[in-house]
Amino acid sequence: MHYDMLALLDAHLAQLSAARNQLAATRRVAPGERRTAALYTIDISEQYALQARGLLADLDTDVCRTLVTQ
Repeated sequence: MHYDMLALLDAHLAQLSAARNQLAATRRVAPGERRTAALYTIDISEQYALQARGLLADLDTDVCRTLVTQ
């Protein structure tokens, strides 16, 4: 579980970093590009939150099973 959560967080941070680097590049920004990037980061953050909650729910289920079988 610990490894899974760290791997998920690392992947999320890499996506956010890539989006930031894309915007920080020295070049002209197309109309709407910053808005699109902001929406993208919101989307990937929501996906991360959903996946992280799923991992935590799995952990909670495992803990409950362990308590019941003791």
